[in-house]
Amino acid sequence: MAYRYVLIIIFLSSVVFACKTEKPVELKKPEPAVIIKPKRPLLSPEQRKELAFPADLLSQIELAAGAEAEPFLTTVVVPSENMKGEKGFETGKLAGFSLHTKRTEDLITSYRASLRVKGYLIFRSHKGYGNLPDIVTIVKGSNSYDILKIQGTEAPSYQLSTQAIIAWLKERQKDASFVVTGAGADWLETHFTKPPKNMTAFAKKAMAFAPDIRELGTADKLAERMTRTNGFLLYWD
Repeated sequence: MAYRYVLIIIFLSSVVFACKTEKPVELKKPEPAVIIKPKRPLLSPEQRKELAFPADLLSQIELAAGAEAEPFLTTVVVPSENMKGEKGFETGKLAGFSLHTKRTEDLITSYRASLRVKGYLIFRSHKGYGNLPDIVTIVKGSNSYDILKIQGTEAPSYQLSTQAIIAWLKERQKDASFVVTGAGADWLETHFTKPPKNMTAFAKKAMAFAPDIRELGTADKLAERMTRTNGFLLYWD
């Protein structure tokens, strides 16, 4: 009998032990992620000397942009033949300087004419779309079409080379007067110095040449946009 009581006590003890609330496991808070942004390379004293841009001009633009100048490199092919039979390799060549800024419009408007007279071109080379700073670049040149050559602007999907785009723009100079103020690999933007008399007709020609801008709206809406911005934008996806 005593043995039965002992078994019952052992059984009840095991049940109580099994039902005992376990101590909650403490979860450690994850360490906050640290994002390290790479530091942009600034224009070195040696590069400033190599560019031979007037020091006062460079410092004025830096002050107006609220940013320090960075090297702007273009890709060039250096003739060379190696063991594999390759007859050239790509390298970067210093062609000007760039600045990350949110003062793009004021900067280009204020300096475009005066720089062009001195043999320099200022243009938007990268868009930040309002969230990030744009990149504004200054290079040597007197013709704004040189901007497209430097940027290699083209539209492979539509079989349009840089030269073909320049040829179309020159043809449009019959309808209006404008200069290129920005360009990338597959886009360009301009500023009218003399707007077209018929903006809607001009918009239709732009839409035929760069079909992707149709997503901006009808020819009438595009004409309104061109009037408001006093220029036009072309891009090819």
